[in-house]
Amino acid sequence: MNYKLRRFFRTFAIENIMTYIAATMGLLYIGNMFTNYQLIPLAEFDRGLILQGQIWRAVTFLFVPQTSGMFWVLLSVYFYYYIGSSVENDWGSHELTLYLLTGYAMLLVIGFVTGYTDASYLYFSLFLVFAALRPREVIRLMMIIPVEAKWLAVIDAVYMLYGLGRAVPYLFFPVSRMLGAGIILSVLAAFVTFLIFFGKPISDRIKNRIAHRNFINEMRNNDHEDRYR
Repeated sequence: MNYKLRRFFRTFAIENIMTYIAATMGLLYIGNMFTNYQLIPLAEFDRGLILQGQIWRAVTFLFVPQTSGMFWVLLSVYFYYYIGSSVENDWGSHELTLYLLTGYAMLLVIGFVTGYTDASYLYFSLFLVFAALRPREVIRLMMIIPVEAKWLAVIDAVYMLYGLGRAVPYLFFPVSRMLGAGIILSVLAAFVTFLIFFGKPISDRIKNRIAHRNFINEMRNNDHEDRYR
């Protein structure tokens, strides 16, 4: 049984997974408008209601739009589709599926422990994956300003840390303590998920660059010494 389970996860993949997630976000937003804004509240994570039997909330919170306003929702849906499709093309459906499932598992635990969980940071971390795979790809901000993905990833990471920092004051008030803990742990879960999959490659890349730089410096020093012998 354990062998079959390991084999299943080695081959398990949901093709176009981010396309489905992005499309469902858009449909949920539109459906929310046609139901007098009653649909999204039914999809949000609520530990108490889940324990009372509304178990769908343990999954549907992943599809709740992370912003408001038609323009921003459509923009985020397109962005998630574009980033997800690009990552899947470069990385494969299997790795992307496992990445999202790993983050989801951590978010679910956080939600049941603290009563609150936030999937938006997991999706933000997906841009870190995109930048790790395509660091020099140029993305045009507002369709005008060209910026390489690696620099946008830095901004993305700073924004995630900013969200974490904003939640810290919540910890000092009993009424919002668990909310703050849920936000902070959601941000950390997103970073941990990224590091699980990319920590070693990034560490190896840094080590190789340092070794290459040291080699170049040593060659220059040797050449300099030879000139003055």
